[in-house]
Amino acid sequence: MQFTKTIAAAFAALMFSSGAQAAVLLSASGSPANAAIDYSAPGLVSFNLDLQDLTATRLDFVLQEEDLLGPLSLSAMVLNLSGMPFSHFNFYFQGIGLVGAGSVTPAFGTLGSVKHDADSVGIHFAQAEPAELHFGNPLGLQGQADWVLDTSGLRAGDTFSIVAQVPEPSTVALVLPMLCMAGLMAARRRKKD
Repeated sequence: MQFTKTIAAAFAALMFSSGAQAAVLLSASGSPANAAIDYSAPGLVSFNLDLQDLTATRLDFVLQEEDLLGPLSLSAMVLNLSGMPFSHFNFYFQGIGLVGAGSVTPAFGTLGSVKHDADSVGIHFAQAEPAELHFGNPLGLQGQADWVLDTSGLRAGDTFSIVAQVPEPSTVALVLPMLCMAGLMAARRRKKD
């Protein structure tokens, strides 16, 4: 037990004594089959998300002082290890928002559309993605750009979450008819007026 405490204390001292620190991934929750690997650096939130199960995964981060010195970029590589191609993918932001759009690059699928606001990004693939997608520029490739997070009003020590989710086909199937009905009702109201 004493050895474990000593190792934990040494690790904590190493973390706090290092020069520049970045947003730190505190935890990842969701399916235990999914894995998140943090590659963040000062001014950059970056991670790989390995999805063996297509359930939602929540990543909790804490901001460091160095993340507040300029724009906070966001990039991620999402690996689809489930064996089931996905036609939609969403990111939701809690405690932080987006201020700048970046690129989305599928490995094999065909990008259909990307819709975003301050709190979410919805990605639709015209041809389902079987393998991976690059959100932002996780590999530093020419022609790709990172997304930008809004840190205004935030301080070092504040936490935020990013939820990555593949909508279930049944969810998309339920939402699509509701949107069609709303469109028909709006058209009907316009016709009456």
